[in-house]
Amino acid sequence: MQPERRTGLTRLWRYTVGRRRRIVVVMVIAAISAAAPVLGWTIVGDAIDNGIKAHDEQRLARDVVAYVGIGLTAWILGTTTWLMLAGIGQRIVLELRRDLFDHLTSLSLRYFSQQKAGWIIARLTSDVDALSDVLNQGLTTLVVNSLTLLAAIGGLFLLDWRLGVVALVVLPPGVFVTRWFQRASHVAFDDVRTRIAAVTAQLAESVAGMAVVQAFNREQAFQREFGDLNEANRVSNVYAQKLSSVFFPAIEFLGVTATVLVLFAGAQLIDSGSLQIGTLIAAVGMLQLVFQPLQELSELYGQVQAASAAMTKISTVLDAEHDIVDKPGAPEIGRIAGHLELDDVVFAYGDEPVIHGISIEVAEGGCIALVGESGGGKSTTAKLIARFYDPRDGAVRIDGTDLRDVQLRSVRRQLGVVLQDPFLFSGTIADNIRFARPDATDDEVAAAAHAIGVDRITERFEDGLHHVVREGGAGLSAGERQLISIARALLANPRILILDEATSNIDRPSEILIEQAFDTLLRGRTSVIIAHRLATVRRADEILVVEKGRITQRGTEAELLAEEGPFRRLAETLHGAQMRDVA
Repeated sequence: MQPERRTGLTRLWRYTVGRRRRIVVVMVIAAISAAAPVLGWTIVGDAIDNGIKAHDEQRLARDVVAYVGIGLTAWILGTTTWLMLAGIGQRIVLELRRDLFDHLTSLSLRYFSQQKAGWIIARLTSDVDALSDVLNQGLTTLVVNSLTLLAAIGGLFLLDWRLGVVALVVLPPGVFVTRWFQRASHVAFDDVRTRIAAVTAQLAESVAGMAVVQAFNREQAFQREFGDLNEANRVSNVYAQKLSSVFFPAIEFLGVTATVLVLFAGAQLIDSGSLQIGTLIAAVGMLQLVFQPLQELSELYGQVQAASAAMTKISTVLDAEHDIVDKPGAPEIGRIAGHLELDDVVFAYGDEPVIHGISIEVAEGGCIALVGESGGGKSTTAKLIARFYDPRDGAVRIDGTDLRDVQLRSVRRQLGVVLQDPFLFSGTIADNIRFARPDATDDEVAAAAHAIGVDRITERFEDGLHHVVREGGAGLSAGERQLISIARALLANPRILILDEATSNIDRPSEILIEQAFDTLLRGRTSVIIAHRLATVRRADEILVVEKGRITQRGTEAELLAEEGPFRRLAETLHGAQMRDVA
């Protein structure tokens, strides 16, 4: 049985590895800093009783000098504590954010298909920021005030245990109120994090689909939906603040009550001659050192609850299982020759299979094309070849080796993928081509761009390959973005290439340029083409028709056109060189 995973703030303990000696040093410094004001009030009591009342100017002078020295020491130690704890807290946040991003980038496509982009962004931004606030400022408040509270309670009992017992009268109601707030606020702040994530997800989706929203005049509908989510977020936050508005004044009232009780008891003891006025004043001062930190800790508690809820949300990402993992001790695959085989492959996204026993074999340097209606399983088959998913049954082999038996990275390094909707990152055109091979020289990038025809795009820009494009390639046509992505694949020099609807939604002039680029890209490489344009399909050595997860026809273009079947029906829908979009 596996141990239960931590989901709250205790999970952060692992990030203290390598820093625990430094933490011990900070705690010692903080303890001395916390004891300083308690000692200061003891000196104040002595100055009143044995200096002022006794008319001992020398004693009073010593107490004043000692009090100032203690104040300076507390200032220096307090500043040191703040700086050291803030440094430790920010290093923890840095490592947590890095681990979260690293884990996200290692998850399979299945995870991202099941989660909204905004939900994931909320984990990396607002949730981590909530933790950062606690670790940057709250951690110092927690440590310093906790130690001050303990030092003040101890000092109060050492000064006069009778006054300490009187002050403890407010402890039971304080514990009761705190436990109530702990239970209620945990639920409230967890709901706050959920509402914030929903707002972030809606924002991300709206921004990504703004062109569609505006094209169909759906602005007001989206505004209403966002308004509802925003209102729910407001209500959730207001409820959490209502809890705080009850709890914090309650703690403050208990502090006032304790002070009144101590003053009353102290007055009785002074009248009986068993207590001096200086001791009572020092006791009241120490009592403030009890309730001032308690008040600050109470105010921090809401922040800690929010951070704990955020860490719980973050843990759902960190605990997400990897669908695609290397076997222990799996070797690298070595240089791929290019012989590709799918052996009776069965695959399902859920319970029902979407791929039913597909078998495909492509010789080294060969080319196959997958055609068929939308949802038939073509893109899923391509993702199995790239090992974005593992089959439920059967095997995907390259050069006779099951992909599950070798390191995934060694396979991906020798695969190239050109997608229907190529994504360009913010940066220069050269940066986007170099993305496939970061160590490529400028000459190699320029050569790949020239071979594919990207230089026809860059010649209209003053900066050429160094022209800066915005995220997603805004400002470039679909055909121009596709040519850049093809140049990127060429620079990677893959042994196996997957073209997934790479010419879909491309105008005819751009299609001609892309088809010419394919001649360069596919030369000498094993390739799998998913397409619905005849000009792209006919270059394949074999065409496979995929319907409902099964291969229903296979053969050359001439062979498939010569017989009655789904491929001929697809071909008959051609207009010019383009088949109707049914793939």
